[in-house]
Amino acid sequence: MIRQFMTFCGVGLINTIAGLAVILFLSEVLGVHYMLANALGYAFGLGIGFVLHRSITFRAQAKMEKGRSELAKFILVFAVAYLVQLAALYALMNYLHVPAALAQILAIGIYTILNYLGNRIFTFQSDKEHSV
Repeated sequence: MIRQFMTFCGVGLINTIAGLAVILFLSEVLGVHYMLANALGYAFGLGIGFVLHRSITFRAQAKMEKGRSELAKFILVFAVAYLVQLAALYALMNYLHVPAALAQILAIGIYTILNYLGNRIFTFQSDKEHSV
C-alpha cells in the first residue's frame, strides 16, 4: 500500500501541476473568475487523472471490463473531494483572506488526500479485498 500511495502521489503530482497550471493561467493571465478557473482546471485534471491512475497506480486491480463502473466511481469520488476542496477554497479566500495562489494549493492538498482514500477504498478495489 505504501508503494501504491507513493505512485498515486507521483501520478497526482503530474496531474496536479497540469490542473494548477490551467487554473493559474485562466485566473491570473486571462482574468477568469477564480471559481470558474478552478472548475476548469479540475475538469482538465479529471481526464488525465482517470487514465493515469487506472493504468499506472491501480493497474493490478483495473480490469478492462470494469472500466465503465470504475469511471462512474472515479467521477463520484472526484465530485465529493472536489466539493470539499471547493468549500475549503471559498473559506480560505473569503473568510481567512488567504492569497489566491496559496489558497488553491492548500485546497489541492485537501482534495488529494480525499481523492486517494476514495479511489483506494471505493473505485479501484481488488477482488481480494472483496473476498476477505
